[in-house]
Amino acid sequence: LQGRTTMLARQILVTHVGAKSPADGLVKVGDVILGVDSKPFEDDARKLLALAIQRAESTAGKGDLNLLVWRDGATQDIHLTLRVLGDYGATNPLESQKAKTILEEACQALAKEKLADDWAGPISGLAMLASGKDEFREKVREYAHRIAEKTTSHDPAKPERGTWQLSYRALFLCEYYLLTHDEAVLPAIEKLSSAMARGQGMFGTFGHNLLPPGPNGELHRPIPSYGPVNQTGLVTNIGILFGEFCGVKDPEVPAAVERGSNFFATFVGRGSIPYGEHEPYITHDNNGKCAMAAVFYALQKDRVADARFYARMTLASFKNREAGHTGQGQSYLWTGLGANCAGPLGLAADFNEASWHYDLVRRCDGSFTYDGGEQYGAGST
Repeated sequence: LQGRTTMLARQILVTHVGAKSPADGLVKVGDVILGVDSKPFEDDARKLLALAIQRAESTAGKGDLNLLVWRDGATQDIHLTLRVLGDYGATNPLESQKAKTILEEACQALAKEKLADDWAGPISGLAMLASGKDEFREKVREYAHRIAEKTTSHDPAKPERGTWQLSYRALFLCEYYLLTHDEAVLPAIEKLSSAMARGQGMFGTFGHNLLPPGPNGELHRPIPSYGPVNQTGLVTNIGILFGEFCGVKDPEVPAAVERGSNFFATFVGRGSIPYGEHEPYITHDNNGKCAMAAVFYALQKDRVADARFYARMTLASFKNREAGHTGQGQSYLWTGLGANCAGPLGLAADFNEASWHYDLVRRCDGSFTYDGGEQYGAGST
C-alpha cells in the first residue's frame, strides 16, 4: 500500500468534462492526455498533471496549461487558460491566499447543499464552522439546533447506536458549542457523551454500534461478535473527550477517555493502528487512524509522548493516504490534523507532499471529487 496504483500510469483517459470549466469545448470525452508542454509523461501521470496545474495557477504560470492530447488517432497540443490563484508557499501554505480562496469556495459549494443527518453532514458543518465566515453562521446554527433536537428527542433508554454517526455528530456539536457558547445544544452533548462513554467496550474500544448493557445492566463488556472497529472507535473516543471539554460531568466520561487512551497507547513504538484488536500494521498509517490518535493524545496534556509518536507516524504516511479499508476518506479528513500535531513545520511538510493531490481533485466550482470507495473503488463527486 506504499503509493497509489497509478505510479506506472503514463496516460489519462478523459471520461468527463465539467461544464463551464476551462476545458469545456476544448477537451473531449475519449481524449487521452499524454503529457504537458508537448512532452509525454515520464512518471505518474496524475501527479505530473497536478503539478502542471499548480504551475499554471501560480503567479509565474499566468494561467497557461498546455496539454498533449491524443484524439482520433493523432496527437495535438491543447491550450487551457486557468485562473491564477498564486502559490501555497513552502513554510506556511494554509495561510496563503490560494488556500484561503480554495477554502472559501469549498464552503460556498457546501452552503448550497442540505446538510445530512448522517456522519457526512457534521463533517460539512465543521468545515463551514472552521471557515470563520459570518455568511455561514446561520446555516450552521440551524443545522446544530436540528441535529441537537433530533438527538435529545429520542428515548434516553434507546439512544441512536451507530458510532459512525454519533461520533461525528458529537464532534460537530461540541466544536459548535465551544465556539459559540450556544447552550441550546448542551443537552444533546450531554446525552451523546454519556451514551458513548457507557457504550464503550472493556478495553476502550467500540464496534459499529454502541455496546448495550449486559443482562444485568453491566457496562463495558468485551465487544461481541464482529469485534472492535478502530476507525470509528477513535473518532468516538475523541468525541467523548470533547464532551469533557464542554463540561459534561458524568463520571463515565473521564473513565472512558482513560480506557481509550490506554488501549491505543499499546501500539506506540510498535506500528500503526490496526483494524481492531489485532497486531499493529506495518505501514505508517491506514486511512488516517494514526492521525486520529495524534489528535486524541495531543488534546490531553499528560499524553505528550503518545501524541509525538503518532504525529511522526502521520508525517511518514504521505504515501499511504490514498489507501484504506472502506476507502481513503478518513485519511483525507484527519491526516492534516495529525500532521499539525507535529507543529507548523510538520503541517507544511505534509501539505507539500500532498498538495498536488488536493489540486488534482479540486473542481472549478469549488467542490472536490472523491477518489473511490473500498480500497481502490470507483470515484465520485
